Amino acid sequence: MSSDIHYMPYGCRAEQDGKWTVFDTVTGYPAMIGCKQLTDLTEKNATELMDILNRNTVGSKWQRLPRYAIQGLPSQITGSDLDQKTHSPSPRHQ
Repeated sequence: MSSDIHYMPYGCRAEQDGKWTVFDTVTGYPAMIGCKQLTDLTEKNATELMDILNRNTVGSKWQRLPRYAIQGLPSQITGSDLDQKTHSPSPRHQ
């Protein structure tokens, strides 16, 4: 009997305050995009982000989606620690 169960490196869970967290299933720590922890999310956003992070890791327990390669993020991410402040890179001086 073959198994269709795939290892998923990221999961999502409801916290006691009703907010949702995307977490690393190996360590149990909150997942991160850049330097932002994926905590204080709505269930919908947590599920979408978990799916995005798992998209390229199915079948490989050691592969992680590089932080710079994340594509297709939801148009809006709500969460107190995911401030959507627009920061334009400072011009490079030569």
